[in-house]
Amino acid sequence: MFSGYGQHDSAELLNYLLDGLHEDLNRIKGPKPYVEMPSLIGQPEHLVAEYAWKYHLMRNQSVIIDLMQG
Repeated sequence: MFSGYGQHDSAELLNYLLDGLHEDLNRIKGPKPYVEMPSLIGQPEHLVAEYAWKYHLMRNQSVIIDLMQG
C-alpha cells in the first residue's frame, strides 16, 4: 500500500497511523450522532469556524484530536 519512492508516501503513512489511533481512542462510543450543519451563509468566518469545530467534536474526541487538531 505504501510502496514506491514518492514523497507523499511518508505523509500517507503518518496520516494512516494517526487516523487508526484516533479511531481506536475515540471517546465517542456506539453510534455517532448525525449532526446537520445549519445554513451559515453570510455569517462571519469566526462564527462558521466555531460551529464547525463544535459539530466536529460531537463525533470525534480523542487524544489525537486534543493534541494535533485545532
